[in-house]
Amino acid sequence: MKVGALLIFLCFFLQGFGYQPLNIFQARVVPTDSTEIWLKWARDSTTLSTSQKINLFDKAIDLTKKNNPDSLFEISFAALTTGDSILFKEISKEVIKLSKALGQKESHGLAHWDLADFYKKAKPDSAYYHLQEAYGIFSNMEELDASISHYPGAILLDIGNLKDAIKDYVGAEKDIIEAIDYFNKVETRDRLFVTYNSLGIAQNGLNKFDKALEYHQKAKSYIRYARSNRKYRYELMNENNIAFIYLRKGDFKKAYELYSALEQKDSLLLKNPELYAKVLSSRTFADFKSGAQDFEGFERAFKRSNEILDSIGDTYSKARNYEYHAQVLAGKHDTLGAIKKALIGKDIAEETTNNDRLLSSLKLLTTLDKKNSANYAKAYFNLTEDLQQKERAIQDKFARIRMETDEIIEENEALAKQKQLYSAISLILLVLGIGIFIIVSQRISNQKLKFKQKEQNSNQEIYNLMLSQHGKLEEGKKTEKKRISEELHDGILGQMLGIRLILSGLNERADEKAIEQRAELIQKLQELEEEVRTISHELNESAYEKVHEFMISIQELIQTVKKSTEADIELDYSKSYAWDILNGDTKINIYRIVQECLQNCIKHSKCKNIQVNFKSSEKMLNLTVADDGIGFDSTKEKKGIGLKNIISRVKKIDGSLKVNSIPNKGTKINIEFPVERVDLDNPKPHISRKTVQEV
Repeated sequence: MKVGALLIFLCFFLQGFGYQPLNIFQARVVPTDSTEIWLKWARDSTTLSTSQKINLFDKAIDLTKKNNPDSLFEISFAALTTGDSILFKEISKEVIKLSKALGQKESHGLAHWDLADFYKKAKPDSAYYHLQEAYGIFSNMEELDASISHYPGAILLDIGNLKDAIKDYVGAEKDIIEAIDYFNKVETRDRLFVTYNSLGIAQNGLNKFDKALEYHQKAKSYIRYARSNRKYRYELMNENNIAFIYLRKGDFKKAYELYSALEQKDSLLLKNPELYAKVLSSRTFADFKSGAQDFEGFERAFKRSNEILDSIGDTYSKARNYEYHAQVLAGKHDTLGAIKKALIGKDIAEETTNNDRLLSSLKLLTTLDKKNSANYAKAYFNLTEDLQQKERAIQDKFARIRMETDEIIEENEALAKQKQLYSAISLILLVLGIGIFIIVSQRISNQKLKFKQKEQNSNQEIYNLMLSQHGKLEEGKKTEKKRISEELHDGILGQMLGIRLILSGLNERADEKAIEQRAELIQKLQELEEEVRTISHELNESAYEKVHEFMISIQELIQTVKKSTEADIELDYSKSYAWDILNGDTKINIYRIVQECLQNCIKHSKCKNIQVNFKSSEKMLNLTVADDGIGFDSTKEKKGIGLKNIISRVKKIDGSLKVNSIPNKGTKINIEFPVERVDLDNPKPHISRKTVQEV
């Protein structure tokens, strides 16, 4: 019992979500994640909110995008059938965006077409825009499958019917004729009935009754090409439209005959009760206008027609019944009854927004109700003006949309021609461009080489100027040292020698104590003499030693930097190497590199110690600047201007640069560059480098 109860519960549970209960003995697997399941759940469920349904549709879109993107239009149509306007608009926009991105033109066009169908009554201008978009998509497709080859003609027909609804009958006639031409071109005869039928309705709106009859007779000849399940409906539609034209034309006897024949159609009441009710009312009115006086029969017919319309919930069509009934009562000289029926018809027309019937009811009341005819005439005039303004506004919007669409088409065609022209011109210009590029590149290369040569010469001159100034300073130091040496030797040392001699003479005294003191003084003077001589010799030797100008410049740079930081800076270099043999271009760039490295260490690394090392070999020199600071991520592509300057200067001396930095462990910059010697007696070497190598 428990198992049976559980199975029953599961069946009801699944039915609540729109699923049929499964036979538990069937050996098959039910899919749990498919487009059909999400769409069925979203369509059939009555308990889900709009946002929940949108989530289900989004799941279906994602699956369709992955598995079958060319069927996205099915999702748009499924959203339309839910009757939820918010959901439909949201899903349609998403389908349009996705299908356009994926290049699914059929889904893209059908989504616009579905939106047009949704907007055609409430927002005809929006409907027209989406129809134009859909027509543009399908008419520009290179190939249309047989199943969708009729789409451009069908959309043109929809555009014509939309214009007919806003009483732009001339515009409707143009689009419908274009649709007929298209259907004839693609040999789609089964759609020519509805097209000629619409053309006849448009002619009826223009009051061209004979032309309208001609087109409806033409439409009748194409019923035989329609699908079998549509033929009966098309026959009824055709006969009713022809009868209505005779009614409007004023040929009431012919209208009565046609309506009577249509009323006698087999099972018309059962198969199409709405049409039967309209035919009954129209046949009665045509009979009255033909001169018949069967007022009791008229009363029964109008009552019966209204009862049928009430049974199917068609309030809209009842306005016409009451207007016809009012005219019959007026013909019977029952003015009060006629006014009463006309007012009911007017109220129904207002309630159902049946503006055509509202206008005709107001017009009828101006003749029936003499007391209030001025008010009805005013209402008729105001409504006419209001409707005409709205119709003109919508027609203007249609014209703007059409103009913008035509402009886009013309622009696309012009762009296509321009593209062909540009392709030919581009081919010619390409050949010319290659030649010009080679010539210009060669000139730029030559100019760049000249500029590099000038830059190197300038750097050499700058460094030589620095050497000259520094040499003058050192020459001054050397002169001063020599002067001091001479003063010590010739002045102080001579005087000291005299004192020693005098003191030696005093030793002849017999005083033992004096002799002891003098001996001590003589010993001290000898020591002082030796010390002064030693200092003099050291100063004189230092004055004539060769001065290493480049390393002195580096040392002075380090001393200057030390004054601005608490970090300890140490310099280590190969003292046996003659650094002044480097040419000026190399020295000025190395000097600037060391300067930039020290600045970077002080500004950014937060280090406590900095090591600057110069090492030499036979053909290559090596510079290393290392600190124990915070480091940085050297793998990042973005570089600061300081590092960019260093890279630029390394290139200028044909060197190679390696930067090794570890966060929180410091940074080490290693530069290796070739030796370019210079004659110290002639410090302006001939620059022979042709290019700067990239590293």
